[in-house]
Amino acid sequence: MPLEGKVKSTFDWFSKRARELETQFARNGSLPRHEVWRGEYYSSPYMLLETDETILRRFVDIFTNSFDLSIDGKITPTPMMERDARFSKFFTEIIEETNWRGILHKGSMQPAFEQINAYFKDGEPLGVRMFKTLPKEQKNHLFKFSNKEFVEDMYEYGRFRISPASYYSKGSHLRAVKDLETKRHYRLKAINEVVSGLRSIEIEGLRVEITNGVVPIDFLVHDYYLFSTCNELSRRMPTDFEADAVLIIKDRKEFNHRIETELSISFPNWEFLENDVYYYDSYNDQPKDQNQEFYKHISYAYQKEHRSIIRQKFSPHTKERLEPFFIEIGALNDICEVIYS
Repeated sequence: MPLEGKVKSTFDWFSKRARELETQFARNGSLPRHEVWRGEYYSSPYMLLETDETILRRFVDIFTNSFDLSIDGKITPTPMMERDARFSKFFTEIIEETNWRGILHKGSMQPAFEQINAYFKDGEPLGVRMFKTLPKEQKNHLFKFSNKEFVEDMYEYGRFRISPASYYSKGSHLRAVKDLETKRHYRLKAINEVVSGLRSIEIEGLRVEITNGVVPIDFLVHDYYLFSTCNELSRRMPTDFEADAVLIIKDRKEFNHRIETELSISFPNWEFLENDVYYYDSYNDQPKDQNQEFYKHISYAYQKEHRSIIRQKFSPHTKERLEPFFIEIGALNDICEVIYS
């Protein structure tokens, strides 16, 4: 799997730039953070052999998290500084990768523009109409977006639909909620092995072929039930979820307790867990955590999801098909309020 042509010259140029930045760091004792990120990528350009299509898809995944909607309905940039600024680092890397390829232009960015345009297809974004102001205190809040009729049932009766994870993989869903909830895709970096002339690497005693400078790994998760909310209120969410209402849960601890109590009655031999979602990056995270139910692809990170799940305590011997069901936990007027469009 030799490096050839333009790719080889790019790798050599990256290596040269990495050495230059190392020299600059040694001389000055420090570098701006974005230069540090560039230097790290120059030293190990893990996307170098990926296809243009894969690179552009990754650009859109990262770009998705770079903006929000302001109170006056304008697109505003987000700092992308959470979790040690990992999104800023990824953005720096993907720009370096698209630059040498020369593939970032108006046409190739169309998928990113389509998501932005969706917020304005009916004029003023729905989220802007709904949220002229945002709650001052959101630390203890959760937000459930849905249609008005369903939110009314949630508020009046505590009636919620609980769906299996496999349900969210169906093609009829919006991109915002469509994800392979029973499968996680990882791409282990192997560019340095390719440079060394290797065509495969050994993982847990198995010899696995390197493809485009990475080793693709699919981590399968047994089907489970999940209930999702958001940790923060964003004006993007109503459009994303085709929702014209939101249930604002003002006491998350009490709400989660009521959900757990009801689910434990319905599924006494299952395990209840609740936590914030971790948004994994296929290239920079590895499938080591056994609680993969709380892992979701980075393209959805701006949604800041919190989820409650119930799963079988032991791996099922048969592939029983899970079906959606409803629970009722009683009126929620003591810990919730609602906003309609």
